[in-house]
Amino acid sequence: MRRGRLLGAAVLVFGIFCAPVLTVAQEVSKPAPASKDPHSVLAEAERLAWLFNWPAAGPLYEEAEKLFTESGDAKNALHAKIGRLRSEAETMPFVDLSEYLATALEDPLVLNDPKLKLWILGGKGYIDLEIDITAAQRVWEEALSLSQKLGDKAWEARATGELGIIAFLAGDGTKAQSLLAKAVFSAMAAGDAAAQVRFLSLIGQGLAVLNRRDEALEFFNRALKLAEATKDTPFPFMAYEGKADLLAAMDRRPEAIALLNAALAEARAQEKQGHEIQLLIILGSIYAGAGDHEKGLEYLEAAGTLGQKLKYYRILAQAMFELAKIYLKRGDLTKAEERLAVGLDASRRVGDKYFLPRDLSALAELKAKRGQIEEAEALYEEATDVVEGLLVNIPAHMQRVFWSAR
Repeated sequence: MRRGRLLGAAVLVFGIFCAPVLTVAQEVSKPAPASKDPHSVLAEAERLAWLFNWPAAGPLYEEAEKLFTESGDAKNALHAKIGRLRSEAETMPFVDLSEYLATALEDPLVLNDPKLKLWILGGKGYIDLEIDITAAQRVWEEALSLSQKLGDKAWEARATGELGIIAFLAGDGTKAQSLLAKAVFSAMAAGDAAAQVRFLSLIGQGLAVLNRRDEALEFFNRALKLAEATKDTPFPFMAYEGKADLLAAMDRRPEAIALLNAALAEARAQEKQGHEIQLLIILGSIYAGAGDHEKGLEYLEAAGTLGQKLKYYRILAQAMFELAKIYLKRGDLTKAEERLAVGLDASRRVGDKYFLPRDLSALAELKAKRGQIEEAEALYEEATDVVEGLLVNIPAHMQRVFWSAR
């Protein structure tokens, strides 16, 4: 029986996160004065949204939408409406918002305004990254092309970085390394603090996976410091999540749990349900790792329920995988299989080749334990096929590392 015991994340992040990064503080714009001029209101909403500060931008988009509607300005009313919906994104299924944005991109008002189209493409790209990688790639490639035509260096950097993330998830480490490195330095050159915080956090996560913990901690701290130093930058959930996960791996669980609880309270206050799910998963995994299975199940089942409700496929798969590990330790093979089946379906829906072999192998191993040999063999074969497809894009020396770790 061919059992694809996978190296995991370390294989695919091997070179993306190794280049040094220098941060550049973003020049902070002064808040726009209170105004009933819809253009001023929309401009302030845009400034906050560019910083990923959607909780602050949302009410302004709502006000601008109302004012533009009253004045009969259909295009700007649509712009503001989309901004409002994006600010509410984590309170609704991402699938629904993605479909709405796809429809908006076909609106003649949008087709005749390339800057508005680019903005909508960016929004759809971020959404699709969680539900459909193939669709996200198409959107970000179009955004990259359009940003280059417009000479918009800031959006070009963001699109390049997101395509790097997608390449990583698709298993193309060489392409991911090139794109993400380019995006980091471009964001620095553009003074894009929000993008820098995002990319620094991702680099920290990659270094943590490579077990370069001290370096990873430094990147998380730099992301947190930059977020704190930049006016109106929102709560840096990704850096909190990554740092807490790392602290737990370093046997600093009390510090990790304190960080996570603070971030969880903030996520709930802001109705950032995607981050709420991710924080619940990390908390559940930490408690389970410490032997408190009941607490682990409590957090992870809550994450799974919310993930299923909102159709956040990527993090739903992660929650199900962690739940299955606990149920396996407790000897409850039925519940473990149920959770793995849900997780595998979610991985397939999102098209995430990076984690798909993990989920296939986990379910295959469980099927083998239950004596369902033919089903297990088929799952192992599928996992092996996916892995071999990924290896096409990994340099030869990393392939040797991969196979030696099997």
